[in-house]
Amino acid sequence: MRRISPGALLVLLLLSMNAGHAKAASCEATGAGPPPLPMGTDEEASEAMRRQAGACVAERKPARAVALLTQVIRSNPGDAGAYLNRGSAQVALGEVDLALSDYSTAIRLKPDLEEAWYNRGTALLHVRRYENAIADLTEAIRLKADFALAYCNRGLANVQLGHYDDALGDYAAAIERDPSLTYCHANRGNLYLILGEYQKAIGDYAAALGEQPSDAVALSRRGQAYEALGQTSQALDDFRAALEIQPGLESAQEGFSRITQGQKRTDGVH
Repeated sequence: MRRISPGALLVLLLLSMNAGHAKAASCEATGAGPPPLPMGTDEEASEAMRRQAGACVAERKPARAVALLTQVIRSNPGDAGAYLNRGSAQVALGEVDLALSDYSTAIRLKPDLEEAWYNRGTALLHVRRYENAIADLTEAIRLKADFALAYCNRGLANVQLGHYDDALGDYAAAIERDPSLTYCHANRGNLYLILGEYQKAIGDYAAALGEQPSDAVALSRRGQAYEALGQTSQALDDFRAALEIQPGLESAQEGFSRITQGQKRTDGVH
């Protein structure tokens, strides 16, 4: 069975979990086995389990969430939302095949569930099935035209396929719909860096860092863009700041070393 690092799917939001429910409930129990069925009607019990599962995800206890949602599914095999949420919990466990299966079931049960198309497309993106990811994310966008994250992730899939113009179009559409989407600014900055559009890259990294100033990778890449423009003082500042946040960041170490060594050689020339 394929596994995927939970950290690799940071872009995969648990869009289907109700945040209000998650805050109102508590994960409570610690066992990994199936939980006892709460008192009340089947629907009341299922709703209680959904709330508890949302709390478990919020508390980073995805195995417990899977157990809870499996009980909900046993009680109601036609509950598309339960499959969707269990898929997201499986992602948190790194079980991408199980997640893809749950997302597919959710889509079969409720074909207009845009979150299921988005989540499956994003999971496919991270297992490098880019064409399939684009198809799913396109369907998510068809169902929800203002789905900024779906545009952004489709842009990332297009980058991986070398479809740079399509990717730039997707990133622009995402940022137009949600200018505060840090993840998308950073991704577009990465593409501009590849294309040699260094000033545009700097602009996007600045936007991303405005929302997340401690993003060491964005700082290092902005440093690379400054360095490419010959603005070594700004580049050195960014590399240094990145290393203060993440001392082992290789790109920042290399950039810092390139510039400081170059300065030493220059100072040695009379």
